[in-house]
Amino acid sequence: MNWIYGEYDFENRLTNLMWTICGDYDQELDELERFTKTSKDLAVYYAAKAGARRKYIDWNMIKKYLNHRIQNGVDQDLIVPLVEMCADVMVEERLINERPGIEDIRKKGQEDLLDQYFRIKLNTFMEKAKYALVLEQMGKHASFDTKVKKLISDIKKCKDVENTLGLLENIDALYLAHFKDMQENPTFLYEMEEENKVKEEYTQEQSFASFMYEELYEEDTSISEAVDGMQSSLLVESIGDLKQESLTNPNENRVLSIDQEMVEKIYGKIEHYYGKSCITKEELKRIEKKVCRNVHEGCRVHFTEGVLRSPCDNTFQIKYVTKQKEKNLSGFRDNIKVHRRNIIKLKEVILKTLTAEQENTIVSSDSGLLAVNKLWRVGRSEKPKVFTKVIDNQKGGYVVDILLDASGSQVARQGKVATQGYIISEGLTLAGIPNRVMSFCNLLDYTILRRFRDYTSPRSENENIFEYFSAGNNRDGLAIQAVCQGLLNRSEENKILIVLSDGKPNDVKISKDNTRTIRGEAFYKGMTAIKDTALEVRKARKNGILLFGVFTGKEEELEAEKLIYGKDFVYARNIEKFSDIVGTYLKRIIENY
Repeated sequence: MNWIYGEYDFENRLTNLMWTICGDYDQELDELERFTKTSKDLAVYYAAKAGARRKYIDWNMIKKYLNHRIQNGVDQDLIVPLVEMCADVMVEERLINERPGIEDIRKKGQEDLLDQYFRIKLNTFMEKAKYALVLEQMGKHASFDTKVKKLISDIKKCKDVENTLGLLENIDALYLAHFKDMQENPTFLYEMEEENKVKEEYTQEQSFASFMYEELYEEDTSISEAVDGMQSSLLVESIGDLKQESLTNPNENRVLSIDQEMVEKIYGKIEHYYGKSCITKEELKRIEKKVCRNVHEGCRVHFTEGVLRSPCDNTFQIKYVTKQKEKNLSGFRDNIKVHRRNIIKLKEVILKTLTAEQENTIVSSDSGLLAVNKLWRVGRSEKPKVFTKVIDNQKGGYVVDILLDASGSQVARQGKVATQGYIISEGLTLAGIPNRVMSFCNLLDYTILRRFRDYTSPRSENENIFEYFSAGNNRDGLAIQAVCQGLLNRSEENKILIVLSDGKPNDVKISKDNTRTIRGEAFYKGMTAIKDTALEVRKARKNGILLFGVFTGKEEELEAEKLIYGKDFVYARNIEKFSDIVGTYLKRIIENY
């Protein structure tokens, strides 16, 4: 198909297409640029589907369903892609029935995108299922195992559902049929239907009920973002990695849409969810001037001590963090003897190594203090060396920063991450080494750095680490830069930064409704994010910081971790070994540097 429109005209036509299908002229079409650059057919397909998604599916109900199911033990890695595929089938079938031409446009657009992939993700069962479904939509077939074929066959039955509630009933049945570890709760759908009726009644009577409803489904922000992602992306997008993604100039065609009102509105939301800043405006401005550049241009950083230790008017968030802290502490107390033993072990490893390395060494020399017992060598040896010299092995002080990935990908192991962070900080504090513990994640355009303890904080503040919780995305390159600014200002000769992450820098902007963000650049993901993070790691090392990465993600992401950290990283299959790994690394650092 040959398109004859100019870009502006073309984008207007796409927006009109979306409006015509959904019938709501208040809706906006987000992220159109990434599709128009790839393929005109893909952009038309996206616009048409965006309209249909808004018309046929109640996404707030989807959020509530996922929150409820996952909180009751359903595997998030299975249920989220299952919902995505079922919703895709429901929407597309209705769209093609109304506009048969879309089927050919979809096939051409998906082929255009697949041509640009250098890798198709087939590492998990659900990734294989997604790929199989996309191939079927394109009229192609490939060899998959029976289980994948059966799931796809059952998912296609969602084309006949009438509404969102019917879609969720089908998803429940599919999950029960294909995944055995689901916890039974057959009354859930009925309960949700009743809750919606109650909500509608409340909404008619008073507007405050809608606010409470929003607070309820935003309890797990990672689920909310995953559902927003379904609305703003295509299924075919998630099955592979694009070629030459990193070769595009991040500054190319950049449009920054900034006004003071919008900036203050976004900042107010950040404070609402994470607490007030713990550093001065002047210091923050100085840091942002240094780190929010190039691919991070337009981004911001927010240093905070969290909602429990800084002013915050978000009662819901305070309750949420308090509850998560209790969960983390409970996990620690379950094995308190083991954890206490690990703390003492880490402390002793550090102290023994420091003591051994700081001992003075006395060697024979041609000058220095006279050694009377060696005078017999005079006249009997060519190099009598009757003096001794004391060699000072003092290597200077040490300071350590621990940076914990607090993005949504860590949600299943929040308690373990908090416990391991606490063990390390306790061990370092008892050994007399200044240490700071922070976590990082992203919300809107902000990289949020939550400080649990500062370098010289009293030992009692180590317990703040149990306030750790995970949500949102992660912009690793920016977080590492921001932390290094504080580390470089320390007077100790040996500066160490240890980063715990899952090896997947990923900051995909999700726009909700009419909310605009500060930035106008492309997503921070894939090779673009990996190469940027690798660059910041090397910059830190060049500035004298000993930077070590501990990888806790999936094996298929190991290559990305190697690209980022080089040889100085460890793959920790069991996160409970994190403190042991750090102890071994610190010992090696003290002995060899």
